[in-house]
Amino acid sequence: MTNKGRMYVRVGCFLLATLLLLPFPFWMDGSRVFVHASSFITMGTILAGGTIWVGSILGLAFAAIALVRKRWFCRHICPVGLILDTVSGTKLPVRIWWRRSPAIGKYIVFLTAGGALLGYPLFLWMDPLAFLNNAFSVYGATGVVSVLASLSGMVVLLLLTMTSGDLWCARICPLGATQDLLENFGSFCRNLRKPKRTESGETAAQGNAVWAARRMFLAVAAGLGSSLVARKIGEARSDRAPLRPPGAIREDEFTGLCLRCGNCMRACPSRIIHPDKGQSGVLGFLSPVVRFERDYCRNDCNACTAVCPSGALQGLSLEQKNRYVIGKASVDPSLCLWGVSECQACIGSCPYEAIKIQWYEEAYESFPTVDPSKCNGCGACEAVCPTGDLKAVKVSKTKD
Repeated sequence: MTNKGRMYVRVGCFLLATLLLLPFPFWMDGSRVFVHASSFITMGTILAGGTIWVGSILGLAFAAIALVRKRWFCRHICPVGLILDTVSGTKLPVRIWWRRSPAIGKYIVFLTAGGALLGYPLFLWMDPLAFLNNAFSVYGATGVVSVLASLSGMVVLLLLTMTSGDLWCARICPLGATQDLLENFGSFCRNLRKPKRTESGETAAQGNAVWAARRMFLAVAAGLGSSLVARKIGEARSDRAPLRPPGAIREDEFTGLCLRCGNCMRACPSRIIHPDKGQSGVLGFLSPVVRFERDYCRNDCNACTAVCPSGALQGLSLEQKNRYVIGKASVDPSLCLWGVSECQACIGSCPYEAIKIQWYEEAYESFPTVDPSKCNGCGACEAVCPTGDLKAVKVSKTKD
């Protein structure tokens, strides 16, 4: 294919990607399909036991092509690569200081693969398609922090490209590194058919394979160790973890499997899902958290559970989603207005009839009380509570 023809293909793929990522209400799965085009994400989620669905075929197909065509996806399909190639033509001074630096992208892939074996793929969120996907979440952003979080990944890549040329694509990008590793494996298999003996008697392919296997073993072992540490940290913080969207897996796995792609935030009609600003620690930075400041998790919606590409949010039917416990609501009598104005906003708003007025003989007073067997933490009561910034009704995380 000529350079001109390849450019037409790349522009066409970019336009298709844009259509998939635009917030059309009738095409909710578009962004999920887009993210799964990454072989790095598809293979990582499969290893971690995450989502395997029809969209995974796309990533596996591109992985198969990478076995015989070096970086074919990068050269013909990747929309992020097209954006970075265009930006690299800017007149900012570019320093190519990294020519002799190692290809750390391969180690990122091995670390992630090692962690994925224990359900915690460490750097799955570093995929460039996830960065671009998240950038389109700016359409649903509800504040400055959300806007900055949505654009942060692509902004970093653009600045890196303008100041250091092809550093990201050539040395860091885990999606490009995944293709390199697949091509190396394919080349190794092909070379075994036509061995070229060295002076020591072993084939050149075998010598390279031994050296590569040692590095791979060390990187995977490091990934396994890092995954164990990360999961221990997540388990220790689980009691203090923020509220997660419906379908969220265990906290000690969630922060590893979540791509920070923004799909759940963009799909939520209530705009209650926001990027974490550090509440769950460094490991959970920018992962989705639920806040009931203006609205609640509606009982007629399961959109967020349907668009997660990695399995960090399990796919749930509407009935299953309404049974999923986000947290539990509780009422602070010292803030509640029931005794002052007989406010019953929380009682009237609860779609599960989990709140009622109860008389307490010892205190000789009554106030709203939550039935924990009926409450799933949807946040309707908290959203309507009229006590101001300090709510009398609050949904809190429950123990797994």
